[in-house]
Amino acid sequence: MAIVINTNVDSLIIQRSLNAATLGASKAINRLTTGFRINSAADDPAGLIISKGLSVQQSGSERAISNAQNGINMLKTAEGTLAQIQDHMMAINDLTLQAMNGGLSVSEVTALENEAKARAEEIDRIANGAMFNEFKLFDTTKTAATADITFQVGANSDAATNTITTSNVFYGATMSALTSSVSGGVSSSGFSFTSGGAIKSRSELETLLSQVQAGISNISSRRGVIGASSIRLETAIDTLYVQNENLAAANSRIKDADVAKESSNYTRNKILQEASAALLVQANQAPNIALTLI
Repeated sequence: MAIVINTNVDSLIIQRSLNAATLGASKAINRLTTGFRINSAADDPAGLIISKGLSVQQSGSERAISNAQNGINMLKTAEGTLAQIQDHMMAINDLTLQAMNGGLSVSEVTALENEAKARAEEIDRIANGAMFNEFKLFDTTKTAATADITFQVGANSDAATNTITTSNVFYGATMSALTSSVSGGVSSSGFSFTSGGAIKSRSELETLLSQVQAGISNISSRRGVIGASSIRLETAIDTLYVQNENLAAANSRIKDADVAKESSNYTRNKILQEASAALLVQANQAPNIALTLI
């Protein structure tokens, strides 16, 4: 082998090895300190794309879980309000049946009417004041056909597979709205067992009873829808938790660092780095042999 002084090939080889060992040790340190195998696109371009996609799905699933939980809270609030209203309707139903019984005086029927009317007014007050945060639960400006509520319970945009819609619940629940299916309904202000100082006719009281019972049935139907929707939302939450666990596990296998492996890589590269540094000193002194020939 020729003895040269302008180009130290051994030194260049050792410098390349030293740079590789230094870079390897630096990567291992970075992964150990962050806990991630992928800290930049250069670490694993394809893996980064997959990991970010999984992260979007995971984050969306977590938000969907929160949405579904809020939906359940909203439905529980609505059902609690409807249960109170239904209790009043049941009491009005009993009072109406009592008023239909023969042998009662006008004053006795008037006393029943006063209680029934007070309960009807309380139904209106409860229905008009029912709120969930700033959302009016029983909006009198809406009908059953325009009061659907759609809950976003998935991480994607396709409505068919990522939403649950609750219908026929969130519209007017006042006395007149609940009883509207029978003879146009009856309002709280117009609810009465007497007229002109006399007890209403049997047929009038029968119509009134039918209206009240229609209101009770209306509430029962709404509570049934709430129950079914609540079950769907609870099932959706369970599914989202499983999905989220699987997404997290898949993402972890791609982006998270194997601490044992990176510790080994760091130790190996650190040894190579120190060895290369020591040998570089030797290699840089090799051209000095040329002086012995001069």
